[in-house]
Amino acid sequence: MTMKRYVPAILAALVLVSAAHKASAENIKIAFVDLRRALNETEEGKAAMAKLKGMKDKLQTKIEGKEKEILAMKDAIEKQQNVLTKDALQKKVEEYYRSVTELQQTYMQFQKELAGKEAELTQGILEKMAKILEQIGRTESYTMIYDRSSGAVVWAPSHLDLTDKLIQQYNANNKAKK
Repeated sequence: MTMKRYVPAILAALVLVSAAHKASAENIKIAFVDLRRALNETEEGKAAMAKLKGMKDKLQTKIEGKEKEILAMKDAIEKQQNVLTKDALQKKVEEYYRSVTELQQTYMQFQKELAGKEAELTQGILEKMAKILEQIGRTESYTMIYDRSSGAVVWAPSHLDLTDKLIQQYNANNKAKK
């Protein structure tokens, strides 16, 4: 008999908990932004990427020049392998492999330099974007805003995408400061 008295109370509690959970879920407002796209489409971001591309192109030209030298060394070794003494051939092959190793190290160093320069050029832009997104989040009562470019959002309806709004507001803020 005592169990029969508790069943309505338990059911009432479950209904209240379910209603409270539903009410709190309705208050959650989530959006996303593609920071990589925003970075590439803002005026300041375009300028930073152009500067970075200029650096990359210069470094690529240096790499290609060294690659041509190495290919010329390889061709010379192949053409002279039957004419050179064993010791002379061995020295040329060692020089070739040393040059290949140096090229690989140079390439890795260039990659590191480019990554550092990209971080340097984009850090301030991303900080400004974070402030704008915080402002959007507060004024429009978002619970969370995710970054799609980090892989956090697999799928979401396009109306939840704040990227265009961020780009417009960022460019407007920068024009106002100039």
